[in-house]
Amino acid sequence: MCLKKYLFVGVLEHAEADCFFCFTNLMSDIRAFFIKTLDESETGINAMMTKFVSKINTVDPKVHERLMVEQDIKPQYFSFRWLTLMLSQEFPLPDVLRIWDSLLSDDTRSDFLIDVCTAMVVVIRDDILTNDFAENMKLLQVSFLSFFCILLSYLE
Repeated sequence: MCLKKYLFVGVLEHAEADCFFCFTNLMSDIRAFFIKTLDESETGINAMMTKFVSKINTVDPKVHERLMVEQDIKPQYFSFRWLTLMLSQEFPLPDVLRIWDSLLSDDTRSDFLIDVCTAMVVVIRDDILTNDFAENMKLLQVSFLSFFCILLSYLE
């Protein structure tokens, strides 16, 4: 018991430094998202949105055609927030923590983030294929927390 207490105190003693270390590593990975001159770089936000659109096209060409070609919905309108905030505004905190746990433990975290964002679009595929431009914009821009609450109300 004494050993457990000692180990816990040792963890707390370095918690601030550990958090700062994790934060700086994370920010170094996504810093290009927040520097305008790097927007067009390989790690910039525009490159991430291009990868995201390409992934949607690979996974579901019909959704890509509907959103990006027929309705000319730009990924900047909805995915910018998803990618820069790493989905922190889209889900309840417990779900965000679970997503971030996987995201931060993955060496290819940007690919994982794109995969999750793509899955979010695929989940609402049927609505995307039948909605008009305004409905799709609203559907993609509303937080998925709100979307899932609406979905659950239909199931009741």
